[in-house]
Amino acid sequence: MSQPLSQPEWDALAHDVQDLRTRVARIELALGLAPSPEAPALSAASPVEPHPLETSTSLLPILGRTLLGLAGAYLLRALTESGTFSPRLGVAIGVCYAMAWLVWAARTPSARRLETALFGLTSVLVVSPLLYEAVASFHAISTWTAAGLLLAFTVFGFAVSWRKDVLIVATFATLAGLGTSAALLFATHDVLPFTYLFLAIAAAVEISACLDHWLSERWLTAAAADLAVLLATWLVTNERGLPDSYAPISHSALLGAQVALLAIYLSSIIVRTLLRGFTFTGFETTQCALAFVISVGGGLQLTTHNPRVAPAFAILAIACGAACYLVSFLMLDRDDTHTRNFYTYSTFALLLTVAGSRILLSGEAAAIAWGLLALAAIWAGGVFLRLSLKFHGCVFLVLALAGSSALAQALGLLLGNRTWPGGAQWAIWSGAITAALCYVLGTRKVASVIPSWSSRAWRILVGGTATLLVAGIAAGLLTSAYHLVFGEGASHAYCATLRTFVLAAVALLLAWSGARWNDRPEFGRLVYPVMALGAYRMIGVDLRQDRTAALFLSLLFYGAALMLLPRFTRSRL
Repeated sequence: MSQPLSQPEWDALAHDVQDLRTRVARIELALGLAPSPEAPALSAASPVEPHPLETSTSLLPILGRTLLGLAGAYLLRALTESGTFSPRLGVAIGVCYAMAWLVWAARTPSARRLETALFGLTSVLVVSPLLYEAVASFHAISTWTAAGLLLAFTVFGFAVSWRKDVLIVATFATLAGLGTSAALLFATHDVLPFTYLFLAIAAAVEISACLDHWLSERWLTAAAADLAVLLATWLVTNERGLPDSYAPISHSALLGAQVALLAIYLSSIIVRTLLRGFTFTGFETTQCALAFVISVGGGLQLTTHNPRVAPAFAILAIACGAACYLVSFLMLDRDDTHTRNFYTYSTFALLLTVAGSRILLSGEAAAIAWGLLALAAIWAGGVFLRLSLKFHGCVFLVLALAGSSALAQALGLLLGNRTWPGGAQWAIWSGAITAALCYVLGTRKVASVIPSWSSRAWRILVGGTATLLVAGIAAGLLTSAYHLVFGEGASHAYCATLRTFVLAAVALLLAWSGARWNDRPEFGRLVYPVMALGAYRMIGVDLRQDRTAALFLSLLFYGAALMLLPRFTRSRL
């Protein structure tokens, strides 16, 4: 009599039976046979992974439908070539046929991504060769008509994929519009229709982005629009002129494209950051700057043909800069959740204001304007306790001093061998007065902000600039008086000594002032860079002089300063 099976043996037998049932179910599925009634229960108990043969058999019908779609396109071409359809009617039917495939792709369940992609690809393979041959080979339609049809196809792809947010369909529609238009641009050498098509597609994508759709496609359409406007601008403004093989490009149409590029991305960014409350992305910051450079820079290239373009762009830049200042300091400054937006808008405000004023003015006029802007920004920063405005004022101040050559004069008089005044005398005097006023306005008690490393850095920058200019004036006046007393033929070695003396005296004066006024610690911190400049003069200039007495005096002045500085430091402590 057989012994009854133990529990482990029963478990092993049950596992073997279940494995056999699973294998039989797989074979039935692969052969297309109806599953047994136990199959659902079996699947619930143990999920069956799809077999490779099953995957391949499910893919074959999709590929078959795709090939049938391409066959339909060739049938339409054959009917058009035989004269059954007119060329324009054949193009219209073909575009509608491609749109039908877009609809089919958009209505495919989201889980069937491969099928959606193949149907979208089919629509592209239908419409792109169709329009390319219709324009480049058969000349059945004009370039403007082709651009309009491509725009309609792209926007239609956005529309049918909007409800389910089917990104792959929108991407194929965008690629079809951009790729086909780029190919037609280089095949026909007609730039304007397809440049405006790129801009229109970019506008459609930006409108979608404002509604939080198709964000990943923005860089593609932006790059295409930027390159198209750049190409059109270069073709018109290069030294050799527009090549004979290209269609004419009017200056007004090109200017319209440049303005449209800037308007599209400015409008999109304003809507997203101010109305929708989104934070600036890296793409938006970069593209806004690129659009401004391409539009304004390209527009300025047209000024030789129309002198009114430059003032118009300058006024536009200044107006945009003023608007950015209002937005950043009235709407975003006190909102801690949009700190990045505040700094982005305020930086754009500074750059736009500088660019606009530089385009509108030049030379001394621009320097004077920047000096006034520096005073205004620092005054406003002090009144409204905005350190950002003070730093903007510091930038305006440096630009004013560089534009008027005041900085170059001061450095030449103090560290070089320039004779007074070393340039336009009004420049260094007005620069020193402006820098001193900026320092006074920014460090008043009513204008003081909460002490921080940023505020201390600002005080050092502006105070150091004013000190440099004053020291340069002192060095220039001393060397001028030396030559006035001893004549123009007097040795220049003693001029080097006088410049070293000025640096040593300024360092001692700063150290004494820092010890005298405890609320101005920047004076004490400026001692070290001033003494470093003195050391540079000693090593690079004074040691090379041919007069031993002059070198002796330079060493005496600098060494005495080194000995006296610790006394002021201890008295301060």
